[in-house]
Amino acid sequence: MSIAAAADRAAPAETSPQASARWPLCGALATVALAAPLFALGGWLALDSHPAILFYAVPIVAAELAVIALAIADGFDMRAALARLAPATRAGAAGWLVAIALANLAIAARPGAALPLMLTSVVHALFGLALWAMLGSAWAHRRKSFLLAACAGAALYGAVFTAIVAAEFGNPGFNWVGVGIGITNIRQLGFYGVPLAAIALALSCGARGRGAALATVGGAFGFWLTIVSGSRVALAAGLLAMAVVAVLLPKGQRRGLAVRVLAALAVAVPASYLLVPHEAWGLDRILSRGLSGDGIYHYTSGRTAIWRETWAAIVERPLLGHGEGQFRAQVEAGMGAINHPHNALLQFLYQWGVAGTGALALMLWGTGLNLLRLARRAGDGERAAAVALTGLVAIAMLEGALYHAYPVMIVVTCLALLNTGRPEGHRTGAAP
Repeated sequence: MSIAAAADRAAPAETSPQASARWPLCGALATVALAAPLFALGGWLALDSHPAILFYAVPIVAAELAVIALAIADGFDMRAALARLAPATRAGAAGWLVAIALANLAIAARPGAALPLMLTSVVHALFGLALWAMLGSAWAHRRKSFLLAACAGAALYGAVFTAIVAAEFGNPGFNWVGVGIGITNIRQLGFYGVPLAAIALALSCGARGRGAALATVGGAFGFWLTIVSGSRVALAAGLLAMAVVAVLLPKGQRRGLAVRVLAALAVAVPASYLLVPHEAWGLDRILSRGLSGDGIYHYTSGRTAIWRETWAAIVERPLLGHGEGQFRAQVEAGMGAINHPHNALLQFLYQWGVAGTGALALMLWGTGLNLLRLARRAGDGERAAAVALTGLVAIAMLEGALYHAYPVMIVVTCLALLNTGRPEGHRTGAAP
């Protein structure tokens, strides 16, 4: 993953009315919206014959490349964008690139497995840089539209997912845990459900009438997908995101948000029982695992053993790590079946070492400062980006949300928006 979009200053931006008609902007919005449903279809249709389409998230990477190309067509200049980054952000980006190149090409035991994932990380970085640059200039007037596109994309994904599940319902040979519909395990359904619920309900605070009702429906659909996943982690992250929205809102709007969240849950919880093709799905699985009296190993689904072995591997190569794509073959506690340690910090330290992870932290330093400022004067677009980011990062502490390409794309989109200046209603300018 890369956070080149996490720059902590932006150039002034004024756009003309004609800018809204530019086809590259419309194409970029459509690409963000269509990435997830196309990923679902691609995974379902090609998993047996071309599993790399799912494993390397080819439709998502292609969507990011398409947005980069559309930004270039609309005037994106990478050298100029790099020059606008704060010195610390540029230094962090340079250090990160050097560290991941050394980890993946010189140190990784299986460089063939590392190379595609390293290239994906670089694409994430370029996507973030291009989106940040354009949201601070030519596309500044449509910042919130990218969040709406991400929200619509997750909803379209949910529709495609549901249709495919309905088509496979009577198929005894279908893998109901490793579903392959834009996800490699049903638990990952929360990667789509949490940002959908977070963005929809956060934006509902600035909506009225039909818009607020539609946002509540989107929130219900997002919570429905999250509950269907059977993931305790994802549901807790979604609820945490709602708590963050409430904290960021003026006091007078919190009651309305509470009503919409409760209404969304009131629909999502009973509706989740309409789609339970396997015992690993749904609310009963969440409750049974959450109330389990088993030991900590079973309660955490084996994560404690994975974390201990991952930490031991980090200590063996602390500076530059082991490279990307090495985890499955090297960490025996994963039994050769998982690709990440289910903890983002351990993931970064394992694959990039202290050097790469420290450089990433340096890139994110300005973002942290911006989030503190926005907490005092955030617009609804900034709130929506902040809470979607909160939900996905919370999942990443116990899952692989920052390993898989789609949630990383949403995280980078949120970071790009959060680093492009002041909230809506203020003149866009350089961040202080």
